[in-house]
Amino acid sequence: MSDKKTALVVSAHSADFVWRAGGAIALYAERDWEVTVVCLSFGERGESAKLWRQPGMTMEKVKADRKQEATRAAKILGAKTIFLDVGDYPMRAQDSVLCELAALYRKIRPEFILTHSLKDPYNFDHPLASHVAQEARIVAQAHGHEP
Repeated sequence: MSDKKTALVVSAHSADFVWRAGGAIALYAERDWEVTVVCLSFGERGESAKLWRQPGMTMEKVKADRKQEATRAAKILGAKTIFLDVGDYPMRAQDSVLCELAALYRKIRPEFILTHSLKDPYNFDHPLASHVAQEARIVAQAHGHEP
């Protein structure tokens, strides 16, 4: 663990953090905070229409392109990225994802966490990401979880 203050952004899809938290990420990175962005999915099914219109597109290529795009965006903002590849449309998070995110909370000990709102009538992946982020935080603070 570094001596820097840390922040965590939990993003449902690989591009969500840019337009939902990009300003905050850049601001805190400029203030010398260590900002980590966790992308639960690449947005490969529901948010990659432009890629799917290209002839011969595959799921692997979409994911690779989205990962490269998100990594580049995070670097410009001053953050690092972690990808959990849980899928999207529909997004489902297994207990292993909660435990992996909880372990990350324990490792980086973020001063604050940014994520989606708890309600989004248009996109059910977003509230799920918020729920996962909150539940993982609760698991992380439980003394009996990986003591």
